[in-house]
Amino acid sequence: MGLRQYEEKRGTVLAGKDLHRRHETENKSYVPTDIGGKKIIGLYLYSQKLGLSGRIDEVIDNGVELVLIEWKYSDHATISDTLRVQLGLLSLLLEENFKKPVTHARVIFAKNTRKSMDVQLDTSTKDFALKILHQVKETVMSGTEPQELPDGRCLDCCFRKICSVGSIYVAE
Repeated sequence: MGLRQYEEKRGTVLAGKDLHRRHETENKSYVPTDIGGKKIIGLYLYSQKLGLSGRIDEVIDNGVELVLIEWKYSDHATISDTLRVQLGLLSLLLEENFKKPVTHARVIFAKNTRKSMDVQLDTSTKDFALKILHQVKETVMSGTEPQELPDGRCLDCCFRKICSVGSIYVAE
């Protein structure tokens, strides 16, 4: 919709970008022994079919399939629907561009502590991600606001001042 996010003003976003920068330059050859294969870091992909582009934090090609690795600057180690959609869409980008299956991902939460969680990326996850992508595109094309309930995410949302849902949290 052409709205700036002003990410440069958000401390958590800057810390997350720093985490990704460090990860891309330090220990670049490390591959988890339980996965094995060739590691590719910081990959930008585009799908004309989906009308979608995305940045892959890390992917490991074990010769048969690709394993998606996603880094999160957070101690809140939960696989939310939002993260599931992100993983589903990134897996579809990888499959289209590499012509190899992506059946699981590893999410590494690293802020004060480090925890990793494995996520299965089955057909239902990818279908759910495509459904949400379609809804987002409809929202952007129509210019209408999504029908959502306010929750804790609004406090850290860069659009809360202009969104009727998020503006509930903005002190007047």
